[in-house]
Amino acid sequence: MKTAASDVLVALARSHFHFVMSELQSHLKAMGKVPDETVLLTLGKMARSYALRCIPFVGMTLLALRTMLSRVGSGQILHAICSVLEQWSKGVNTYFCNRDQCPFPRKGVAPFCEAIYPVFRYVVANWLDCKEEEDKQAVLGAVAAMMGVLLHEEQHQEHAWEQLLWLLHQYQEVRDTSQVTKSLGYVLEMLEGVQTPIPRGTALAISTAVHHQLSDVTKEPGPAHKAVLSRCIVLQARMCPEETVVFLHSQLSGGSKAGRVAALGLLAALAHSDAPAMREKLPQVVEAVRSVCNEPSAQVRRAVLEFIRELLSSGSQSCWAWDVVGHIFIEFSRTSGRLVAGGLFAWETREDGALRALCMDILGSLDVSLRGMTKLLWPRLLQYVVPAQYSGMLIPLSHCLRALVERRERAGCKEEEEEPDAVGSQEQGRSPSECCWVWLGVVAAAPYASGERAVAALQLLQALHSTIHKALGAAWATEIPLLLQYLEGKVRVGRERLEGRREGLE
Repeated sequence: MKTAASDVLVALARSHFHFVMSELQSHLKAMGKVPDETVLLTLGKMARSYALRCIPFVGMTLLALRTMLSRVGSGQILHAICSVLEQWSKGVNTYFCNRDQCPFPRKGVAPFCEAIYPVFRYVVANWLDCKEEEDKQAVLGAVAAMMGVLLHEEQHQEHAWEQLLWLLHQYQEVRDTSQVTKSLGYVLEMLEGVQTPIPRGTALAISTAVHHQLSDVTKEPGPAHKAVLSRCIVLQARMCPEETVVFLHSQLSGGSKAGRVAALGLLAALAHSDAPAMREKLPQVVEAVRSVCNEPSAQVRRAVLEFIRELLSSGSQSCWAWDVVGHIFIEFSRTSGRLVAGGLFAWETREDGALRALCMDILGSLDVSLRGMTKLLWPRLLQYVVPAQYSGMLIPLSHCLRALVERRERAGCKEEEEEPDAVGSQEQGRSPSECCWVWLGVVAAAPYASGERAVAALQLLQALHSTIHKALGAAWATEIPLLLQYLEGKVRVGRERLEGRREGLE
């Protein structure tokens, strides 16, 4: 009933804000006692729903809370007060970012910090060592939100840095560390807005704590928690990219296998970041990843491939970034050469199959529509058509090359003039070699070995019609579609028969 009444008050405040807030303030200021938990929770909801409209009441609300802090031990009332502190502090930070939208006169940072700092100091001195898990979680959220306000004023920043180290220490103290990560992410977001440099030692502590959470095999975080952890490193890297990249590089050159996998995952998040500071560090990041490309561990090799996927989807137009496409083919060839059926190596075979599938998936999902990709990718991908060890990649490779051909023909000379000059000495590789034609013809002529691969070879031959001798153009345009129609029908029939057999076995 109390929860429902609280929700009604918050809804009523949409049209009668001052009436509801005045009623809550009267209960909050009642001398000699701590107000009912519902009053406190409703105040927290008010700040969450109407942050800017609560700003004129910040000073009186925090002053009233200060008078009752010494009478609060643990339990539900402590949680409710922490909720008020968290939501009202976040409301102040929202005000700092949206002052132009407020109808009342603007206020500077100092009055809010003066109101919050005494409460912050009391909480730090008396509540940080609470024993109960739920109490710790509530205090975490309140401290992080108040830190976000105090970081806006230089005289309070030193105290905020001290509590940030306490916040990181909570990874070792609480069972559910997701609230620690959420609070850390919030503080880093506030730091980015304040544009205050992170002390070198603090940046190292943040990187170490986040990396440990991701590499701890005894307590692996879930997907949502992993995403927030990665977000923390991306936020930190925007403010101190050099320190962050150097730390992650050090984790690749030493430490455990799980540590290298975690570092690669964080580097992938940085590669996909759109921050200008990280764009400048991409060559350094890619060079760091090259150092583990020959790792024997399947987990590390998968992490390298996932890094490449993120790098290629980041839209980078730099030549060195797209050179990593070659590693996809190298990894595919590496796993294909070690296929062993059954016996003691059955697990390795499954891992190799998964890696080969990942290689094909990355190449198949490659976005060639980005500006500059025709000149960057065309010579690189052509060189992987002929070698037999890459024949298993012909289907996604054919898809990419056909898309590049269409793009080149559609744009014509105009694209050549506008795109960055990124290929340099590789210009001579812009036309398919004689070996390429012969190999595609051989694959297309052996449809029973791999019908879908033969179709891919014919489709690529058809797309390359503009690069062959003009005398063959008419025959090419007539014969290839007929062959394709025949082969595609055969492949479709074969697939239907295979599915029918599987159904019969089931």
